Amino acid sequence: MASFLRTLARRAGKKDTADSSQVQDDPRSSAGGDGVVAVEHYAVAKDDEKGGQLRSEKDGATPEVIADDAAPTTQNEGDAAPAAQEEDESKYLSGTKLALLTFGLATSTFVVALDNTIIATAIPRITTDFHALNDVGWYGSAYLLTTTSLQPSFGKIYTYFDVKWVYLSALLIFELGSILCASATGSTMLIVGRAVAGSGAAGLFSGGMTIIGYSVVLRKRAIYLAALSSMFGIASVVGPILGGVLTDQASWRWCFWINLPFGGVALVTVFFVFTNPPRRYTDMTVRDKLKQIDFLGAFFLICAIVCLLLALQWGGSEYPWSDSRVWGCLLGFGLIISCFIGIQVWRKDGATMPPRILRQRTVGACALFSAFLAMAIYTHIYYLPFYFQGVKGVSAESSGIRCIPYLVSITIASITVGALITIFGPYNPPMWFGAIIFTIGCGLISTLQVNSSEGHWIGYQILAGAGAGACVQIPFIAVQVVLDEKDMPIGNAVAIFFNTLGGAISISIAQNIFSNTLLKQLPRDAPGVNPLKVVNAGATHIREVVAKAQLPGVLTAFDKAITTAFILPIAVAGLAFLSSMLMEWRSVKGKKIGVPGGA
Repeated sequence: MASFLRTLARRAGKKDTADSSQVQDDPRSSAGGDGVVAVEHYAVAKDDEKGGQLRSEKDGATPEVIADDAAPTTQNEGDAAPAAQEEDESKYLSGTKLALLTFGLATSTFVVALDNTIIATAIPRITTDFHALNDVGWYGSAYLLTTTSLQPSFGKIYTYFDVKWVYLSALLIFELGSILCASATGSTMLIVGRAVAGSGAAGLFSGGMTIIGYSVVLRKRAIYLAALSSMFGIASVVGPILGGVLTDQASWRWCFWINLPFGGVALVTVFFVFTNPPRRYTDMTVRDKLKQIDFLGAFFLICAIVCLLLALQWGGSEYPWSDSRVWGCLLGFGLIISCFIGIQVWRKDGATMPPRILRQRTVGACALFSAFLAMAIYTHIYYLPFYFQGVKGVSAESSGIRCIPYLVSITIASITVGALITIFGPYNPPMWFGAIIFTIGCGLISTLQVNSSEGHWIGYQILAGAGAGACVQIPFIAVQVVLDEKDMPIGNAVAIFFNTLGGAISISIAQNIFSNTLLKQLPRDAPGVNPLKVVNAGATHIREVVAKAQLPGVLTAFDKAITTAFILPIAVAGLAFLSSMLMEWRSVKGKKIGVPGGA
């Protein structure tokens, strides 16, 4: 893969030399339309020693250093753009060192993605061992809860603190969570371990994107970002199969132990290959750096997401929607998220998610698109194995193998589109067409029945996977195109935050739809069967607790519950397409590239 990436990068570099020498974006537009510096809040003073800029708020806030690349470019500077760009490119990695770094980042991204997918085929067995079918949603949501809520904070941390050590620390936290999951003695301990692992995972994918941003020139960056994004597709192929093999042949606990060697490889590679970029924040004291982190905003965000997920997890499943605990959580979410928004407006650029960045048109569209697309993909990843194991009656290993068409098509489409964007530049068309194809595929998957043939479930998965793969990585490319170098870590974190938030919400919503539909359909399709007996049995033991004469009705009810949950991806995929129409028409070519150390 490394030689393939280098070949595409060289081809892209030759193809757009003429374009990049003539086209140069206004730095103010790439910063989100608010100007590089919010002059109504900041005073600018010249720093003679470092050639940078110093801005401080009129109210006496802690001074913040701005990189040279944030300075406005005059008309006369346009003629010198090619020379400046060539000089900037010398700051980036190339050759073997870049290939090794890409390998290390891809490995860590792979292990995070693997933890998302390997558990999917193991969940039915876990619910059977712990007798906790109602906790299915929490096995995924606990992981995504911490990943989501801490994602924006990691964007700030990467901006001010040592990039390498923050990244490696996040990797170690992720590995600790994996150990807790592997040694879990009950469902509660497993959920706690998933939450710890998610805390580390929050800093890994966005950190990988940030490191790529500091290591690869912008016009060649799409293929490398696609390589990282494709790890989710590859892990989605390997994960269910590997999870099925380990669950059937050894124990589901090995689905978590296996993270340790992969994480070790990533840790060693990144430690020895990546060098921290020289940044002006390096000389700040730890105390001053900590002042830049929005701890209050992060606290309110975590509380808000916990309230939301509790309401979605409890409502209609453990408690009626009218129960005070459910609507109390929803009310709490509304109040707390309102406080969070107020804090973000108050802190301005010091916020966890600066309003200036969110107001940028493409960033806002990318946030919506990422959330909706993730909602659809995560629902499929978690509930397709339930369809194959519960309805079709296959083993965990076989269910993983049957998910290959969906997941391989995501991987192939992701890498292919990344290569095309690297060569040609614009990323809007594949985003539009991918969303359309994905929506159609989601609709077809929702029609699966008990007697659906192989041709149906294979073809439907290929179509949906190809559509998702064509557009899944584009939001991460787009935010790096429209934002300045100094805003890149936060922009990456914002895009990934909404991606993981969508995933966390979708799993809870789908679980709610599945459970409620199953309890309603069992009395209709299988009269005389105790619904609680079926629910407590888990997907892998339905046939053991139901009489043979009643089994067809139970399977029909189970199928209706799953396909009803699959209606959710249709709706959100359509919303993802509408969100993509809000994107500015931009290209990875033609933008002046700032010095990577200028963040």
